[in-house]
Amino acid sequence: MLGQEQWEKLNDIIASIYATKNSYAMRMAFLQKLMRLVDFDFSDFNIGMMKNTATPCLVDPVVVSKFDRDFERRFIYEYESIYAPMDYVNWIFLSSESLVYRESDLLNEEVRKKSPFYQQYLKVYDLVNIAGMVIASGGQFVSAITLYRREKNGDFSDTDMYVLKQLLPHLQRKFDTEEEIMKKNAKSLSSLLKDQYQLTNREIEIIGYIYKGLRNNDIAEILGISPNTVKKHVYNIFYKVGVDNRVQLINFIYGHQLQDIWV
Repeated sequence: MLGQEQWEKLNDIIASIYATKNSYAMRMAFLQKLMRLVDFDFSDFNIGMMKNTATPCLVDPVVVSKFDRDFERRFIYEYESIYAPMDYVNWIFLSSESLVYRESDLLNEEVRKKSPFYQQYLKVYDLVNIAGMVIASGGQFVSAITLYRREKNGDFSDTDMYVLKQLLPHLQRKFDTEEEIMKKNAKSLSSLLKDQYQLTNREIEIIGYIYKGLRNNDIAEILGISPNTVKKHVYNIFYKVGVDNRVQLINFIYGHQLQDIWV
């Protein structure tokens, strides 16, 4: 299905996935090299997060396109601030397994073109043909790549989909490795909090809920304890790490790069 030159470009992309350590740089190099093999007009490579409501959230986008920076910013901003809830393939980000997709394979084209997401967003920007990759690690969504084509350039071909499928296991392996590193880091960071700040497992757990934005009553309900008990734990946490309020505690977490504990 691929010629020698295409295989060489594919192998170059695979090599860059493993060779590039920094997440942002890896994602940028991936999209730039992919553009030489798969024709697209706009692309983004996002990190995936799950909100407390279990709604998938795309953050920290890396963008490679044929447009200027102003166009890129507008397109991403409008998706994040307005159109993400309308996205008719949001459900795909709940997949517990990695996959490659082409929207024309997932949805009836007539229905898709009548949707508000298509009419008010994709059609306005003339980025109407879409293919993508969803990457899961440990059974949870961790990243998404979305490729767009203008209407005049047609839909993504079977060859394009074949290329994406060849790349998927390598991205999967990369994110699995990153997940293992994060877990090891989290374990060592947790030990640091116990040893240096004398925090208990329960207190570390509660810091995580505070970091995620939960209030005392919410934490109490999750843990099956009284709000007053949570309040005592929070007081002890503040005293042990030397802060006076939640804002200072969050600054403490970021200042000591402890976020990985509660990912």
